[in-house]
Amino acid sequence: MRQYSNFQSRPSWGSYFANNIVNKIIVANVIVFMLQQVFAPNFANLFALSPRAVVQNFYFWQPLTYMFLHGGFFPHLFFNMLFLWFFGSPLEQVWGGKRFLQYYIMCGLGGATLFMVFNFNTSVFGASGAVFGVFLAYGMLFPNNYVYLYFLFPVKAKYFVAFISLAQLAAGISGPSGIAYFAHLGGIATGLFFFRREIRNSRFLRRTTGWWNDTQRTRREEYDDQESVKIDSILDKIASKGYENLSTTEKRILENYSRKHKEDSE
Repeated sequence: MRQYSNFQSRPSWGSYFANNIVNKIIVANVIVFMLQQVFAPNFANLFALSPRAVVQNFYFWQPLTYMFLHGGFFPHLFFNMLFLWFFGSPLEQVWGGKRFLQYYIMCGLGGATLFMVFNFNTSVFGASGAVFGVFLAYGMLFPNNYVYLYFLFPVKAKYFVAFISLAQLAAGISGPSGIAYFAHLGGIATGLFFFRREIRNSRFLRRTTGWWNDTQRTRREEYDDQESVKIDSILDKIASKGYENLSTTEKRILENYSRKHKEDSE
């Protein structure tokens, strides 16, 4: 997996804004938030994600539009856009605007999908599902960069992503809380699918797979050794007392061993 520790310096603000998808997404969210204030609550009812409305009323646009709506400027909109700018800008410089936008939308749709599975009778809005996918991508591309957990504690990005993923999973399993944890998890899961090739080829996964294979091999060898001891004991008993003096269990062990040995030799 290719990793990036730095990204190119930004151009002037004029050309930067004109060619920067992250900034455009932020502006779009702010504009939509202003429209919410003017047309609420009808605006939210029409464009927020309501799984029941998607299925029964065919509001198929909601899995896309929900990620541009927010429940309030602070903290919902403010922190989502702050995190998008901080973590998304270096991703866009590496990928380019088109690929970043595709990834962002894909993670938002993934968040909508998982939310619909677990929350059919409630509604959700916000960019958090897509932003959590951005967190995942940042951790994959810049694993050793430091981010500040709760704005206080420096943590490597790969550990930060692991922490927030496990925290969202634990919170989602614990029960309803008014926060769309499964939308967050959907964004993360979509990001994992996007990076599936890198994850499969990662050193961590190779080490984990190697450890698991070694453990299984050791267990099989220990089991085979135990079986060999049992078989030797049964054979010694046959030699000294005859087959007819074997117990039912000993006969079954011997039959199973003979059948397995025959299958392995074929």
